[in-house]
Amino acid sequence: MSKSKDGHSGESYHQEYIASLRYRNDLPPPEMPPKFLEIPHEGLDRFLTPGFASNMARREEPNIDVDAEGGMPIDLVGIPGLHLGDESAIMAPENPAPVDPADLPLLMTLEQLRNPAPKNSNVSFLRRTQYIAAGAGARGVDGALKAVPLVAPTAVKSSPAAPKPAKLSRDDPMHVKKYIQKGFDIAYPQSKHKGEDTPSRIKGLPATKAEVDAWATPTHPDNPKLKPVGFYPVIPDLGGFPDPGGFVQFKFDKAPVPAAQGRRDERMDVGILVPSAPEERVCQEHASKAALHKANPSLYPDPGPIPWDYDLFLPEKQGSAPQIKTSLDVTNPHRDDESNYTHDATGETSKHHRYDRIRTYATSSQNLHPEQKYKDVALVLFDPAEQSPNGAGARHRLKQKAAYYYPILGKTRLKPERARTIAQAGLAPTRPKAKEDQVHQIQVVVRDADEAEAYKRASHRAQVDSRFAKTLPAPEEVEGGEEEVKAETLPERLAGGDRRGSDVNETADADSKDREAGEKRRDSVGEEDEMVDS
Repeated sequence: MSKSKDGHSGESYHQEYIASLRYRNDLPPPEMPPKFLEIPHEGLDRFLTPGFASNMARREEPNIDVDAEGGMPIDLVGIPGLHLGDESAIMAPENPAPVDPADLPLLMTLEQLRNPAPKNSNVSFLRRTQYIAAGAGARGVDGALKAVPLVAPTAVKSSPAAPKPAKLSRDDPMHVKKYIQKGFDIAYPQSKHKGEDTPSRIKGLPATKAEVDAWATPTHPDNPKLKPVGFYPVIPDLGGFPDPGGFVQFKFDKAPVPAAQGRRDERMDVGILVPSAPEERVCQEHASKAALHKANPSLYPDPGPIPWDYDLFLPEKQGSAPQIKTSLDVTNPHRDDESNYTHDATGETSKHHRYDRIRTYATSSQNLHPEQKYKDVALVLFDPAEQSPNGAGARHRLKQKAAYYYPILGKTRLKPERARTIAQAGLAPTRPKAKEDQVHQIQVVVRDADEAEAYKRASHRAQVDSRFAKTLPAPEEVEGGEEEVKAETLPERLAGGDRRGSDVNETADADSKDREAGEKRRDSVGEEDEMVDS
């Protein structure tokens, strides 16, 4: 509280008291003056030398953490055909453009830059001063140099030398054929063609000693201790061609059926995939993409063929796969025995194999190339010595030990069809299937191929077997047949015929469903099952 001058107490107010204190050092002074040490600082000069950075770069590996795109954003949306399985747009071209001569010095290796080859390797660096004549005629008999006239006398015109054959490029088709033929010449020297090239036979490239030794004593490139245990010649299976001339590889996003007791369901080996037209919504989307590609191919990729739907049918009984395989085995003399069928005759239908529909699958992605049969192939190693003498391998139709290859006409990835679930949620429109449009069960009867089907398979064999092609008769001309074949798509060719509805409620009779299932004919099932990747 503070008071006013007149002694009367007035109104109180706040006042702060500020005090300052000086620091006092009560410690005694040091007994001796401080000692200044001289610290060497020549390390800075060492860090600034040119060799320090080079040594550190060789000694320390850079630790660079980049994202999944390598540090740069990559837009894959505009690349044509990439999302359809065609990666040719992001691959290096098969026939690269020739390098500009001005860019050739940029392609020189480090060895060429460090040790450039001398222009004239025959001339020594330490050479005594003398005239170097271009020809041997400039030196006399005794070795002394003689004058060479500026104008040489007119010589007798000799016959023109034969032109040297032009060296083929490595990308030239003829060079590729000769390179492939060289491998056959090394493996089978007794059949080597030594004459001139003809339309039917060509002469392979000359083989080096290292290539011949590599064939005689093969060595693993990474582990020289490994030794080969078998040799398989790569040949086509001449009797394994189906009607379309090749196979289609199907892959499912998830297993269609769960494993039974930890083992794969054997019914997938004899399953049937029946193609069906997709929903109208899918067809409209495909038509719009095709129209955009036709209007501007450089901007919009080719959508490819229509993505078909596939109905998966499996045998009704769990243990019926061995019986069905017996019916499909062409080497089995009892394949036509009715006891092989899993279901007896009921009413007008004969004995048959009964298949139930599992579900419908939509095409997730597909890459079909029926015009390029051997772009992708499947390889099957077969050795008759490894087959059981009492098993099914004892009557196998293949007799030669070889690696048989089969053409893959396309690859398709299937996903479960979820259109109904999406439509029920109101997220997308869909076309509900009528009850009579959906087949829930088919009855399959197996038969041998008829003459037309056998001729179609023989025509595919004639494309790779020149001797067999000479014995194959010409096909019979049928009016309108060519147009029908051209209009047929690959799924229809694989199905083998038209799909017709069934008069039986949710059950198809044997004849119509035999056509609907593609007339599942006998073929080399031992190899065909390997083609369909389930």
